Amino acid sequence: MPAEQKCVPAVRTVRIRISPSTNPGKIASLGATTAVWDRAVAFYTGIFLDHPGVFEARKLLRSGPEAGTTKEAAWSEKDRLTWAESVTMATSAHPHIPPERDFEVACPDCPRDLRRAAIHAASGAVQAYLSNLRRWEKAGPKRRGRQPKPPRPHPHLMAYGQMAKVRLGDYRRGFVRLKVKDGARWEWANLPVQAPSYLDALLQESDRERERVAAARAEQKQRMAAAGRKHRTDEEREALRPAPGVWVAQCPTIIHKQDGWWLHLPFEKRTPIAGKAETRRLAEPDLKVGTIDLNADSAAAAAWEGPHCRGIRTVWHARENAKREKVLQKVARRQKRSGRPIKGERSNAGLWRYIADLDAAVAWRVAAAIVAWAVAAGLQVLIFEHLRPYRPERGLSWSRRTNRKRAYWLRGKVLAHVRHLALCHGILVVERNPAWTSQACPHCSHLGERFSPDGRGYPSRFRCGHCGWTGDANIVAALNLQRKWQRVFRYPTAEEKRAAEASRGRKAGAAASREGSPETVGANVRSTTDAPAA
Repeated sequence: MPAEQKCVPAVRTVRIRISPSTNPGKIASLGATTAVWDRAVAFYTGIFLDHPGVFEARKLLRSGPEAGTTKEAAWSEKDRLTWAESVTMATSAHPHIPPERDFEVACPDCPRDLRRAAIHAASGAVQAYLSNLRRWEKAGPKRRGRQPKPPRPHPHLMAYGQMAKVRLGDYRRGFVRLKVKDGARWEWANLPVQAPSYLDALLQESDRERERVAAARAEQKQRMAAAGRKHRTDEEREALRPAPGVWVAQCPTIIHKQDGWWLHLPFEKRTPIAGKAETRRLAEPDLKVGTIDLNADSAAAAAWEGPHCRGIRTVWHARENAKREKVLQKVARRQKRSGRPIKGERSNAGLWRYIADLDAAVAWRVAAAIVAWAVAAGLQVLIFEHLRPYRPERGLSWSRRTNRKRAYWLRGKVLAHVRHLALCHGILVVERNPAWTSQACPHCSHLGERFSPDGRGYPSRFRCGHCGWTGDANIVAALNLQRKWQRVFRYPTAEEKRAAEASRGRKAGAAASREGSPETVGANVRSTTDAPAA
């Protein structure tokens, strides 16, 4: 692997359904197991809330070739795990534990791996709560919002090492093995499952890599014993890591949903990344990049090789946008007939569930189409606009305003899914300031106007009054994003801004769209980092 490259983890999750026809006794055992998990997480959440100083604790580490110097470092997760077990588990070093802090009293005969998973879950939840609380206390009274609430036990059970065995041989026979609480005992149970067809290939690849790592570890132990060494070299440690590009199964999570029990099995792959995007831009003049303009009903993308445009692609989802608005209109009519909603009672749950499923499907479909296009074009970096503070204009009906809100929210979901999918292929995703991208002419850099061909609806066309260039307004934004990526975009002068505002005020209507204006998105939006998303 080249020295300038580094590997970052990419994760994909396979959802495995435990068959609804499973023995009722085994289903009851799953419920009893998650009940123990809830008690364990709640117990350690209380311990960490009573001792918030453990998240500020420091330790001394020896460093240097002869370990003659020391340095200070914060406690790691392993240190907090050791501390939590020392204050809640009776040992020879700590034989006397108060009953209210004795874990054996709260969860008798709890497996070690379940206890340690609960400690990690509680530690992470309390650390996040304390961080949010400090941020809330520092914020001003008008900006702080509601005070963060203490964490509650998470219902999803993380099945560490000796709690679950998802192996290829067992899966091919139609089941997985889980350690569950059957009455007063903990026993292994074979649970029939239903999984997607590609899980077989993923498990086969994961098992091969695990066998390779186990063989390498055994060989290294023999070599170290023969040489009288106790510590591995950097090359030996690298050999024990999974090979780049290979999916390796991780610890599954047991989840209870409305339609039954599920097993979410994550697979992790080390993806080589050749440096940060900005560094590569400066070092590689012909770097292949893609610029994407996300809109409420489409995504316009342009592929570039250096300064040359190699293709344009538009992904539409206007039909789903119209479907959502029709369903929201139906929700509004029903709510109007039923009167004021009752606090704590969910109304129109089926329609809202349909809207949520529709949005999730659209977000994944658009993201998958963008990443598939990028892979086919050989792109190495994807550039998006930093679109965060959009709000729909006032004066719209409830259904239309809510539809706009969800359309704007959907853009963030698409970007998150693109980050996830692109990382699996080693493609970086960065964001740039969106100010004036859809209003500046990509040919002469002067401000133009957006208009609708028939004078109604969304202003989908662009025309430059200086050079006469005309084209699709969304494509204009994608073209200008490439100029922002190359740092050659010319921002309009104060006189040009005043002239554009005067023209927009005279024409009003569709030409006065505020989407993409600096008053809406902020002319000084800070670009996100070029580091790959984890």
